[in-house]
Amino acid sequence: MEAQDRVGAPDPPLVSVITVCRNAARTLETCLESVAAQSYAAIEHIVIDGASTDGTKAILERHRARLATVVSEPDAGLYDAMNKGVALARGTFVLFLNADDSFAASDTVARAMAEIARAPDAEVYYGSILVTREQAVQRHDPPPPEQAAAEMVLGCLPHQATFARRTVFERTGPFDLRWRRHADYDWWMKVIADPGIRLRRIRTVVARFAVGGASSDLAKGQPEVFAIQNAAALYRSPEWDRRRLEMFQRAYLGARIEAERLREAAGGSGMTTRERLRARIRGWLPDRLVHAIRAVRQALRPPR
Repeated sequence: MEAQDRVGAPDPPLVSVITVCRNAARTLETCLESVAAQSYAAIEHIVIDGASTDGTKAILERHRARLATVVSEPDAGLYDAMNKGVALARGTFVLFLNADDSFAASDTVARAMAEIARAPDAEVYYGSILVTREQAVQRHDPPPPEQAAAEMVLGCLPHQATFARRTVFERTGPFDLRWRRHADYDWWMKVIADPGIRLRRIRTVVARFAVGGASSDLAKGQPEVFAIQNAAALYRSPEWDRRRLEMFQRAYLGARIEAERLREAAGGSGMTTRERLRARIRGWLPDRLVHAIRAVRQALRPPR
């Protein structure tokens, strides 16, 4: 139960915003300022820096008065740093906002927490994100909880837009450090599979996410995603084997049909067929699958 103030109204739940970074001087200040600008007062901002060697430490020092906790020391990677942040968090809710992310607006947390207050029966709440790719911004609205398992086959729910009760990590355990690039995907698998963890989607656009971070290097990370997915308790059934295969087949067939259409329509735009195909596929397929296809092509390419 939340603490009571002098007039008997409950204090607003504390939100622990955890930012992990290393050599993030180019983007960190925007992230820090977006947290400091929030109209919701009950925020503790925890920053875990992996012993940066650029200007990151100087930026943190300038913002130190507005940060609840700053740790700057070597770590075992992104998810080790995130585990450190969770261990230090005191909030009712935890949200990860990394150095190249920022809140979508100054009232983002206030709006999200108002939605949560109206439906307090869940443990994990997730909203929408604004995805920035090469100067273009596109809103991504994740599906409702009943479609979360299907979403994870070709995509992932957005951790930048997720408010998880801190107690959830007592059920899932910390991020699994066996997974260097996609331990957050593994965490979502555990959350969705656990009947004791209730999910709820909120309508708030929570964060801006710039494509191009460590987790976006999917040509290298996709084999890890497949390994996590294939071992997940969530999909251990003949029914899910069939459904996953059908989803990959539909995506592959769609890419093949689009490739043929573009070959037939090539010309007149100043783009080569290859360039038109690449642009269209990137706009149509999930990023994870685009990079997976690219990784498979590279693996099959004969050595020089």
